[in-house]
Amino acid sequence: MPKPINNNKYRLFFFLTLAFPLLFFVTVELGLRVFGSGQNVDLFIPAEEGFSDKDRLMLNPDVAHRYFSKETFTPRPPFEHFLKQKPENGYRIFMMGGSTTAGWPYPNHVMSSRILNQRLSDAFPDKTIEVINTGIAAVNSHTLLDFMDEILAQDPDAILIYAGHNEFYGALGAASTESLGGMHWVIRSYLALLDFKTVQWLRDRYHDLRSQWGSQKKSEADQGRHPTLMGQMIGERRIPYGGKIYQRAHAQFRENLRDILKRSKKAGVPVLISELVSNVRDQAPFVSIETEADERADLVFKRARRLEAEGDNALAREAYYRAKDLDGLRFRAAEALNAIIHETAEAFDIPVVPMKQYFEAASPKGLIGANIMLEHLHPKAEGYLLIADAFFEALRQHGFIRRPWKTGGLKPASVYAEAWPITDYDRALGFLRIVSLMDHWPFTPPSVSGDAFARFLPTTKAEELAYRTVKDEIDFIDAHVEMADYYQAEGHVEMAYREYQALIRSSPFDAERYIMAARHRFQNDDLEAALQLLQSALALKDSGVANKWSGVILLRSGRSKAALAHLERALHYLPDDTQLLYNLGDAYVLEGRKPQAKTMLSRLRALDVNAEEIEVLRTLIDTH
Repeated sequence: MPKPINNNKYRLFFFLTLAFPLLFFVTVELGLRVFGSGQNVDLFIPAEEGFSDKDRLMLNPDVAHRYFSKETFTPRPPFEHFLKQKPENGYRIFMMGGSTTAGWPYPNHVMSSRILNQRLSDAFPDKTIEVINTGIAAVNSHTLLDFMDEILAQDPDAILIYAGHNEFYGALGAASTESLGGMHWVIRSYLALLDFKTVQWLRDRYHDLRSQWGSQKKSEADQGRHPTLMGQMIGERRIPYGGKIYQRAHAQFRENLRDILKRSKKAGVPVLISELVSNVRDQAPFVSIETEADERADLVFKRARRLEAEGDNALAREAYYRAKDLDGLRFRAAEALNAIIHETAEAFDIPVVPMKQYFEAASPKGLIGANIMLEHLHPKAEGYLLIADAFFEALRQHGFIRRPWKTGGLKPASVYAEAWPITDYDRALGFLRIVSLMDHWPFTPPSVSGDAFARFLPTTKAEELAYRTVKDEIDFIDAHVEMADYYQAEGHVEMAYREYQALIRSSPFDAERYIMAARHRFQNDDLEAALQLLQSALALKDSGVANKWSGVILLRSGRSKAALAHLERALHYLPDDTQLLYNLGDAYVLEGRKPQAKTMLSRLRALDVNAEEIEVLRTLIDTH
């Protein structure tokens, strides 16, 4: 008869059976973390050094690797920095969404968030306003929900949302190549597990094995035909209006939006969500599907054209929107999704930005089309200014930041539309990125790419630089500088300066860009503007160059005492700068401090006995 198992031994055996797999997992996880395996996919990381002296965070350029496998191009968020510790007088806003929120296809200074940030800063000069843009191309409400805890941890005062176009083809969308199916809990569990390096490693090895085994041949062929991120993300290309996938995407959006608002409400953070707009007049449906319940989208679009031609704009508008909703390739959000936005916002008592009203008011006959849209849904530069205006007015109307607003000193939107530095280069860059995009499916047949970009012949300097930028022959910063040099040589001084202003607006936390602009103002004898730019640079980062030229400008304008403080500070960074030593000696003379001036003269002689500044400074000392 077998000996009975001791209960204590049984418990030990049972414990070890459970503990060994867990211990193995913990060991592997710790090992991967210690040896730096995988990528850091946190939303926020410490800011890169060199931009500012202040302790700042930045958006992680690799954060989208959470949602995109190694098989596709991974988009990046905007280049954003913000203070790690929110100031006592600070008001911090996070803006969430996809490529429109991120300002595509333009550089960062055309983003609506940049314009909104400046307008709010002008409206509330007593506050430190931060509008931090977390928009990423080809993401949807799954990403927004996934970001929420990290955003709420940064002490936001408000969250702005413009999202919904990517519910089908965005990462993890209902009809995306990166989909995990329609089970909401599966997607959430997957995103939660990606916090573990072990899970990231297993995911990457899985994709490596698929590639080695050749199961990727069809996918790679598709990517050859669809080299754009847009083309690569399309899984299901024919989605009937009201069908299962249609309903699934809308249900997921509703559920994700509700969860986003629940979390924000629990944290006491107000939310402002916008309606979605798209090109209804000048973008014909991509795919038409005929069903028993609905007619073909292309036929409805043709009817809209006819009604518009007959002058019946109200019925034409209705038909255009209907044609857009019936489009089987679901790049543009159906109006049912705008209805979900309104219904959910009402349930949580949050305001909705009436974005359609703004775009329709700016469009002939109230029909949103190529007048303000680049293609199917991305606005022109004027459209991004309009988005900023719509959010600004909604924030004011609903008493965000302060109630009530002092409206007497507010600048109208027209002031920013005229003054904001959107240059010919920026417009050409946006245009050519769209040309490149539309050379590929779904704007051309799947098997035949277009050649409009390859055949494009630049006719202006701006187009030439934009063309080279799209081809990765020159970067954005160098292109703006070259454009400025071109304008300067042609005698268009203010147009040259706008190029530097564009660089500042695209990265307002980068001290070096203010110095570049100040150098241009100094060379064109606008000394006060140069001084103001240098002071902005110093507010971000102390440097020898900014202190030196601040001192030089102050000295030239007769403010020797103020100049002296900057010049002495610059000496810590530039001890062998002969020009600095001369100006510092000059300032000492003017302030009656001849011994210090003679010290500067001695240092000049030690550095370069033939320096022309030596005789000039000696004369100044002798004559005072």
